[in-house]
Order: sequence, then C-alpha cells, then structure tokens
Amino acid sequence: MSQFGIEDFPEVLRQAQRGDEVAFRVLYRTYHPNLLRFLRSRLAVDAEDVASEVWVSVSKGLQKFTGDEVAFRAWIFATARRRTIDLYRRRAVRPQITVEMDVEDLSDTPASEQLEIDEAVAALVAGLTDEQAEIVLLRVLGGLSAKEVGTLVGKSEASVRVIQHRSLAKIAENLKDKA
Repeated sequence: MSQFGIEDFPEVLRQAQRGDEVAFRVLYRTYHPNLLRFLRSRLAVDAEDVASEVWVSVSKGLQKFTGDEVAFRAWIFATARRRTIDLYRRRAVRPQITVEMDVEDLSDTPASEQLEIDEAVAALVAGLTDEQAEIVLLRVLGGLSAKEVGTLVGKSEASVRVIQHRSLAKIAENLKDKA
C-alpha cells in the first residue's frame, strides 16, 4: 500500500467496477478510515450514516468512474462534502467542528484508540474557521492536492495553500499555548 492508498489501484478499481466484492472491500477498507475521520470532525453524531451514504453513492457510480487513485480519493471526499452540506441544509444549521466526548469507559481496543485519535483531530481543528478546518482535513486526512481541494471548495490552488499554511500555524500556536 502507498501512503494513502493501494499499490495496484488500477487493477483493484477495474475488478471492483466489474462487480468483484473483494476488490470493492479493498477500496472500502483503504479509504473508509480517513473518510470517517473527516466526517467525524465535521458531524460527530451522523458521521457513520453519511459515510454509509457516500459508499452507497460510490458503489452506484463506480462503473462510470474514470480516473486514477488521486481522482478516486477526490471523488469520495467531494461526495462526502456534498452529503455533509446537504445534511446541514436539511437541518438549517451552520456547520460546526464538533468533539464528542461522551463516550464512557473506553477500552484499549483499536476502535477506542481510533475514537481517541478522531477526537484529538477534531480538538486540533476546533479553533479554526469552518473553511480552514475543511481545507486542512481534506489535505491531511484526504490526501488531496491543493488543486483538488481548491476545486472542491471553490478557491484557487494558491489560496488553499495559504489557508492551509495559516491554519497549521494557528494549530501549532494553540498547541504551544497549551504546553
């Protein structure tokens, strides 16, 4: 596996597009953790439901998908972003970065460790604006390029880089203040 994906992505994609469940499972297991982390930082409570909706959309549109692994990641995160915006519109609420801390008696299971990581990520971006948080999360968790993020959020590549730089500097400053 590469840093964000699958070494032989084109072959796995072709197999998944032909209906191979094992290949689709490989795609799911590879990209779902970062997708869910992104959604949890944006939604907390509804993250699992929205992630399920994203994967249903992916499974329905997979045969029509053309592109490489980078385009696939961008497609998944663009779908997640649209689903998140749709949810906010249905609820007529402003998006907020959330940290859900009401989990009781966490054990030392990988799931509880993952939840702790997700909460830490959400806490780090909690001090950012929604736009800053979204850009940082798409770049870091999604592994998307500045150009891809710019396309998703309607900004130039240069603007995305500047916003990311300022956001990471703000996170570093907040961490320094807490130390």
